[in-house]
Amino acid sequence: MIDNSKDLMGDALNFELKDTLSFGKLGFEKESLRVFQSNIAKSAHPRSVGSALCNQYITTDFSEAQLELITPPLSGKTSSFEFLDHIHHFVSHNIGQEILWPFSMPPVITSEHDIPIANFGTSNLGLFKQIYRNGLAHRYGRAMQAISGVHYNYSLPDSIWQTSLFKDEDKRDIKEIKSKAYFRMLRNVYRMNWLILYLFGASPVLAENCIKKDKSSCQRLDDQTYYLPYATSLRMSDYGYQNLLRTSLNISFNSLNDYIFDLRAATSTASKAFQKIDNKHLTHQKQINANVLQIEDEYYAAARAKSRIISNQRPTSKLIQGGVDYIELRSLDLNPFSRIGIDMETVYFLEMFLIYCLLKPSKPISSDELSTIHDNDLLVAKFGRDPNLYLQKYQTKIGLKEWGNQILDEITPIAELLDGDTTVYSEMIGAIKLKVNNPDETLSGLLLDRIMTEKISFIDLGNSIGAANKQYYLNLEKSGNLHWHLLEQEAKDSWDRQFKLEEDTSQPFENFVTDYFNE
Repeated sequence: MIDNSKDLMGDALNFELKDTLSFGKLGFEKESLRVFQSNIAKSAHPRSVGSALCNQYITTDFSEAQLELITPPLSGKTSSFEFLDHIHHFVSHNIGQEILWPFSMPPVITSEHDIPIANFGTSNLGLFKQIYRNGLAHRYGRAMQAISGVHYNYSLPDSIWQTSLFKDEDKRDIKEIKSKAYFRMLRNVYRMNWLILYLFGASPVLAENCIKKDKSSCQRLDDQTYYLPYATSLRMSDYGYQNLLRTSLNISFNSLNDYIFDLRAATSTASKAFQKIDNKHLTHQKQINANVLQIEDEYYAAARAKSRIISNQRPTSKLIQGGVDYIELRSLDLNPFSRIGIDMETVYFLEMFLIYCLLKPSKPISSDELSTIHDNDLLVAKFGRDPNLYLQKYQTKIGLKEWGNQILDEITPIAELLDGDTTVYSEMIGAIKLKVNNPDETLSGLLLDRIMTEKISFIDLGNSIGAANKQYYLNLEKSGNLHWHLLEQEAKDSWDRQFKLEEDTSQPFENFVTDYFNE
């Protein structure tokens, strides 16, 4: 039995685990809006990049104009990084005169109808995905759904379950061992997610139309945008994903069974607010159902426990079948200073951070602690660069800088272990410490400084960065892209798979939905 009150750092920091820990797998899911002349593109998902429904590397998120670029899980950080870069190269050659918007927060939106909902075709699966997005639009508004980010998918190496770190566990039930270990990691990710928002938040600015509440706390940046002077990630604040409806969901991270139970309860419990959405239009169903969550994907958490089973089953069914295989970290803003939305410094640090979250003691999270976690996240998202900001750590006030340095000091031995014959991880700790001690060096600080120094508007800067990124990729030879042929073939094959789904009209849509929830 894994003792969640035990510190595993001493057991882990030995030569045996050095090579093991170095072979975790990493994948990315990166969202970006297609933009044309400062507006969200009205054009359909480019046919040349494949079917949004069936392409495993290039799909759409909420909007038809919101690309989602996906790398498979790969060993070696540079492999996943290069794969994502190569997808950007391929996409840049297939979007005409459009650019990929480099910011998490969308450009100016004059009307909700400026954001077209993604179209996945006429198959049961395609209709299910589209109706789910209709529901998101009616529940939360299209503008909030057009916010983009990067998901960092991390799995521990398979060999770790046979090491001395888990010597007291029954090796006959690897599924149980993995699930307990990943939930141990997940709880600590939540406790310290505020540090991710501080370091890698890059959305201190938002367009006026994204402000659905009182503007009095915001400062005007230009005639179209506002900002909060100390904000790090308005995307992850109550201006973005952390709205009251979603944070009122208390999903437990204390065990796989609790997690599954709470998610399934939310997808089967009617919501009085969502029952008010008229859903009687036969030709345009407005939501899948009127429950608290239509499906489990609607739970917009900072991190989620995921299965690597590839199927159209609901996520909890996959978890029941195979347990937890990886953690999906979802609180990363797009880094506008990187062509692909994330840089290697972030990649290296998050690997160390997630290993640290596994090794650090991780007692169950109470409802009171969960409330504190949400409060800390909201404070840092809106005021994180305030040098006088205090957070709550186990019912005690602590300065952000002090707590951040404590965490980095505790991660340092992990960096030294992973360094091997290099100093790359230790150097990353040094770079991150600079940001903790100097808020102006964070992504949000650098972005605001550039806007103020260059006296450029948020929209103009987005267009400038997006155009420069695209031109960079257009200048590259296709022959230099090791994945070009793979991406081109997948685009063609994905259409074949979609057509095959659409040819099968044997099952009524209502039965498809029933079967989905009965799995």
